Amino acid sequence: MEFEDFKENLPDLLGDDYFNDPETKEQPTKYFENVDSYATLAKRAVNADRKISAHGEELKKATEGMIKIPGEGATPEEIVAYRQAQGVPDGPDGYDLAIPEEGKEGYETIANIVKDVAHKAGIPLSKLKALWEPVVNALAMQVKEQEAKGQELLAADIQALKDVKKEKYDSFIAGTDKVAAHFDVIADPDAGIEENLVGSNFMSLMESMGIKDVPVVREFLGAIGPLVFEGKTSIGAGAGAAAGKDGWYTDYKEVEDA
Repeated sequence: MEFEDFKENLPDLLGDDYFNDPETKEQPTKYFENVDSYATLAKRAVNADRKISAHGEELKKATEGMIKIPGEGATPEEIVAYRQAQGVPDGPDGYDLAIPEEGKEGYETIANIVKDVAHKAGIPLSKLKALWEPVVNALAMQVKEQEAKGQELLAADIQALKDVKKEKYDSFIAGTDKVAAHFDVIADPDAGIEENLVGSNFMSLMESMGIKDVPVVREFLGAIGPLVFEGKTSIGAGAGAAAGKDGWYTDYKEVEDA
């Protein structure tokens, strides 16, 4: 068969493959353009095969060492390899997150929860840090602003109490300190209480809560002073008060007068 006759019969010989898109059959392939002999066609086929083979080798080299994305049915080893390649630590402790010094204990508790969730979700360290640091910094700044505002309000309340007590303010504070010093929990073996639990630690507790100098606390101590010093409540030192021991009547008068 003459080559020209061969080219004319190509649509019948190749069928749908004669078109660039076999489904639409809109454009015939240009592969045979400028091909005028069987030799030229053979050379073109050989060169095309050579290029495909070379491209395959280049692709193989380019993808060598790449981690396969685990699909359904992936082995544990494939999953571990993929997570490591993505920067996911071996365990939650592998996430190195910056913790603010102020309020450190609270932030560490939050960080431990975040680390555990992030590890289960397979989140890389770099991505978690990019999220964690701005969020924690914003929270720390917000806490500082709230604390500053709280201190401003406390200072205003204290000043208001000073304005009311005037020259008696210092003696009022001293008197309420004495009331706080008498706070006790009376021993009750039947209730499992073998010894006094509060006592002189009351004001330390108030201080740790940040409310030691809050006027409402001081006013409360002043209000219960008579009950504590006259032995009319079990939360005070109690029994010895009625006999006037330790100068409690004097203490009570100081609070009452203030």
